[in-house]
Amino acid sequence: MADLKDCVRAYYDEFAGVYDTKHGVSGAGQAYNFRTYYEPFLTRHVPAGSRVLELGCGTGVYTRWLTDRGCTVTAMDISPAMIEQARKRSPDATYVVGDCERPLEHLPEEDRRDAFDIILGINTFSYYPNKESALKGYYNLLKPGGRIVFIDMNGTCPLYRIMKWTGKNEMPQWYPHIRQSNDRRLRELAGAAGLRIAGLTHFVFIPNALGSLAVTLLRPIDALLSRLPLIRNWSMRVALLAERT
Repeated sequence: MADLKDCVRAYYDEFAGVYDTKHGVSGAGQAYNFRTYYEPFLTRHVPAGSRVLELGCGTGVYTRWLTDRGCTVTAMDISPAMIEQARKRSPDATYVVGDCERPLEHLPEEDRRDAFDIILGINTFSYYPNKESALKGYYNLLKPGGRIVFIDMNGTCPLYRIMKWTGKNEMPQWYPHIRQSNDRRLRELAGAAGLRIAGLTHFVFIPNALGSLAVTLLRPIDALLSRLPLIRNWSMRVALLAERT
């Protein structure tokens, strides 16, 4: 497993400078998805002024959103190069290089228990091989009543299987772990960690990297599919809200 994580670190170190373009973070699809789905969900569940541990901060897109809302943010990523990109975008956060599956090992002593109002992860948790132990560790980092807020790959979405078959996923070794990011398994994992599921929803049928014309054409389809419960369960993202009781 260490070798796999070394590969992940090396990949993101190599592509940190072009990550936003390469992975659609700067695309019209991402802007639409954020405005339509991500931001409303995050605004409801991450109160302004919260103390937040952001896992897998990447290039700091969400770090900047959090600090703009007055949150005190500790942002962690496995890649030093990605941390440097994030620091440029959002210099007001505190940054830690570390394995987001085991943040306890990398945080300063004063942040190792009951420290955070929110633990936030965007498109990170689905990749973790040891999800149950990760959640148990997060539980101890949360203040009583604190929340875990994840927006992540939905393991039931057929697109990820297609990407594996067609070689579009540059790290196919993680597909078995992404498959575990589904409603049933997430409920099981949260329960095993002593967390209460407070919300589980699905959204996004438009890939982040699409251009503005494609997004304009697909918006009505996205709106229609998002209203159909059975189809919505196959959407690209699952959003989880869990609380420490």
